[in-house]
Amino acid sequence: MPFESRRGHTSSFSHLKQRQRIAIGRLASLSGLFLVCLNLRIGYAQEPASDKAAYARAVEYCRGSVTRPIALSDDKRTLCFDGWITPNQDISLVEGLAENGLFIVRSFGGAIATAIALANLLRDKHAVVVVYDYCNSACAGYLFIASAQTYVVRDTIVAWHPWVSGLPDCSQMKVSDDGGPKSLEKWPCPDVPLEQQAGYQQVRALHEKFYTERTVDRKFKFPPQSFHVRKVLKNMLDGTGTYPDVAWMWNPRFYKNVLKTKVSYEAYPESQDEVDEIAARFHFRRMIFDP
Repeated sequence: MPFESRRGHTSSFSHLKQRQRIAIGRLASLSGLFLVCLNLRIGYAQEPASDKAAYARAVEYCRGSVTRPIALSDDKRTLCFDGWITPNQDISLVEGLAENGLFIVRSFGGAIATAIALANLLRDKHAVVVVYDYCNSACAGYLFIASAQTYVVRDTIVAWHPWVSGLPDCSQMKVSDDGGPKSLEKWPCPDVPLEQQAGYQQVRALHEKFYTERTVDRKFKFPPQSFHVRKVLKNMLDGTGTYPDVAWMWNPRFYKNVLKTKVSYEAYPESQDEVDEIAARFHFRRMIFDP
């Protein structure tokens, strides 16, 4: 009996230790999951505090009394761009930017060929792109991923919209390769004569080369549309029968599998209400939040 009691006690003790190990393992797993979710929530990539402070100082400098749309700091470390991207724009100041300098940008967009030329100069300088307030249209399409690293400050909208050819455009719902909702696309109408498409085709070739160099997914289609955005666009088209005059966001969780650029957010917006508030501040068209 004494032997049996000790064996029973030992067995109970071992069972208790086993349960403790299981509980600790579960707690560790939950902690790991929490950290992963936290990392996703606060930007999907983290920046050192010293870098974030440097970015904040550079943004404040560019908000100040500098020449617009483009200005270069005296130490050649910060290049500011604040305004529209225009055809044949003078972007020669980029040549003076120091290697690994900062490109601080907010822009509604503009001319694609100029945006691509500017993006290529920034890539050659190995600049870090820092986006504040808004980066829409050609800014989102090209300057946003100009170089190897991009940082987006808090309360900022980065938004895409359909390609605008400058010609009569036609829209269509196209079946997606991923089996998800159809994507809404816009291209020059089939009856536009080829001779009128020469300029469009030249810009289109620049665009294709740009994305070949900057994406890891060869099936990527521009402009990016998540499942959620596709559903919203389709509902809007079904409701009105015309292509909706909207722009949309693209959640950073999709970037890593598509873009070569490392993109970090100080804080990605949390809701459509937050996006609406930012959009109203800058008098944007309707913006679709991508949760």
